[in-house]
Amino acid sequence: PAPVAAPSIKPRGPEAVAAQEPDRVVAVIDGKQITAKQALDMLKPFPPAQRKQYESNLPNLIQQVYMREQLADAARKVNLDQQSPWKEEIDMNRDNILAQAYIAHLSNDAAKSAVIEDPQKYYDSHPNDFDSVKLSGIFVSFSPPGTPASAAGGHARTESDARQKVDDVEKKLRAGGDFATLARTDSDNQQSAAKGGDLGTYDTGDPNIPADIKTAIVKLQAGEYSEPVSIPNGFLIVKVDTRKRLTFDQARPGIVQRIQNEKSKTVVQEELSKYKIQVQDPDFFNASNTSGAHIPSLQRPPAAATPPAPGKPKS
Repeated sequence: PAPVAAPSIKPRGPEAVAAQEPDRVVAVIDGKQITAKQALDMLKPFPPAQRKQYESNLPNLIQQVYMREQLADAARKVNLDQQSPWKEEIDMNRDNILAQAYIAHLSNDAAKSAVIEDPQKYYDSHPNDFDSVKLSGIFVSFSPPGTPASAAGGHARTESDARQKVDDVEKKLRAGGDFATLARTDSDNQQSAAKGGDLGTYDTGDPNIPADIKTAIVKLQAGEYSEPVSIPNGFLIVKVDTRKRLTFDQARPGIVQRIQNEKSKTVVQEELSKYKIQVQDPDFFNASNTSGAHIPSLQRPPAAATPPAPGKPKS
């Protein structure tokens, strides 16, 4: 009998379809056929992590990109890019993007050229930075000052109320209360409370750990907990569940990365410090409007933190 051909596997996903059949029509917008290659080209400007967020709704993303391109092209045809205020906004945004690109260029070059003289010396001179600690926490939240009372962790609470509650929790701990049990009943962070306060495992040198929390952790041995630590819009009692000293070999990759990061930060700060303004005529800057309007910055906005975890756990 003649051999039976194995069934071909149908390509799935933008890259796979575009690689096998670049001219396949995958969508129609405003009567125009969009090929697999054209659609993939629309997606390429998005970084992989950002594009992954849209995987469940790629048709809408393609629609938005196509619409933006067509509307921008229509604006150029009627010379809107050469008219105020659009021309000035385009120029300002372009300069801002280029300035950020140059800062990234300086940072990357500094990291690549950083001289890693003696990682062992760095390890020995930073004894508090190379412990691996498993942490638990009890968070007590309050409404931000100057805002109407709102539900802080499910409770309308002022800073004074939060201080009183966290002090009560500390008294229960000192009286022999179980930390995990109190975390489940009293912590306002629902995610960690459900796990008995478990926050994950960190290196004590992790730059994402706020300084006040790191200071508290450094003093604690396994099984000990801190006094209430003030954090944004709340208080934290942190416990060290386990503590283990990292060997030099375990810490070495992190040391190299840290030295590179410190070099990059120094180079960028030196570059930005050159442009610190020295006011010569106060009258010029004495504007009547003192409302504190937003001033553009070259710095990228920080990613929204997930309060109130102390930092990013080690993988």
